[in-house]
Amino acid sequence: MKKIMTVLLLFFFLCSTHVTAFASDITITANVPGSHTITIDADGAEVFCDGAAGSSFTVERLSEPKLLIRAESGREITEVLLNGENITKQIRGGYYTLEPVYENQTLTVMTAGAPAAQGKTYTVQGTVMRNGRPVNGITMELRSTLKTNVTDANGRFSFADVECGKHSLTALENGVIVGYVEFILMEGNHVDLSLTDGVYTVNTNQNAVGMDLVLTLEGDNTMRMTEAKEASGEPKKEPASDGNGSKPGSGGSQTGVGKNGNSTNTKSLKTGDTADPIMWFTVLLISGAVLQQAVFILSRKKKQ
Repeated sequence: MKKIMTVLLLFFFLCSTHVTAFASDITITANVPGSHTITIDADGAEVFCDGAAGSSFTVERLSEPKLLIRAESGREITEVLLNGENITKQIRGGYYTLEPVYENQTLTVMTAGAPAAQGKTYTVQGTVMRNGRPVNGITMELRSTLKTNVTDANGRFSFADVECGKHSLTALENGVIVGYVEFILMEGNHVDLSLTDGVYTVNTNQNAVGMDLVLTLEGDNTMRMTEAKEASGEPKKEPASDGNGSKPGSGGSQTGVGKNGNSTNTKSLKTGDTADPIMWFTVLLISGAVLQQAVFILSRKKKQ
C-alpha cells in the first residue's frame, strides 16, 4: 500500500509541476526599425519629398510621405514604378502619396523627349496668394522650356512666349518647393479652366494676348489655379471641378505617422492554452505507466 501511495504522490507532483510551468508569463519582444529608406532612380526627372530633391529619403515607419515627381525641361514622364509595380496612373498633378511605409522602397522614373511645340505663343501671368494675401519674393519656374520669374510686392509674375502644350509651374521659397501645379495650354474662343486627374486644362482666347491667373499656395505644397481675368479684360471665371472630385496633387492623405522604437507583445500562457504537444504526450505516457503499475500491484495483493 505504501508503494501505491508513493507512486500516486509522484504522479500528482509531476502534474502540479507541469501546471506551474505553464502558468508563468512569457514575454515575446520583436525589434522593429523606426524608419525606412526610399531610393530614387530617375532618368530625366527630379523627385522631391517635403519640398527638397534627393536621390534617397529616410522616412518614419508607417508614415505616408507625399512625393513630387517633376520632369526636367524638354522631358515628359512616361512611366513610374514603385518596387517594380507600375503606379503611373495613380500620380495626380505630379504628386504621389505612398501607403504606410513598412519596408525600404525603390521609385523608378522613366522619361522621354517632350513633343515639339506648335501654334502661337501667349503670355501667362498671375498672382501668387497665401492665406488670402499676395506673396512677395516667390521664385516661379515654368516648364517644359525653363523660364523663371520672381513675384513682386503684389505677388505678380509673368511669362511671355509660352507655347501651347503641357507645362508645370513650381513655386520656390528660399530654395524649397512650396507649390506646384501642372496644366495644358490650349487655344480656344474664350478663357476656360477645367481640372482632370490633378492636371488643369487652360483654354485661352486665340485672339487675346494671354490669360491672368491666381495661384493659391496650399499647405501640402500644391497650388490651386483659378482665373483672375483674361489679359484682354474679360470677367473672371471659376474653373470646372475635377471629375474625380479632388484637388491637384491629392494622391491621398498624409495622416498616420508611425512611431519609432521596439514593438513588444506580452502574453500570459495559462493551463489549457495551446502548448507543446510533445510535452503533453510525455505527461500522459507517464500517467498511464503509473496507473498501470498501480493496477499491477493491487492485483498481486489480491492474489496473495
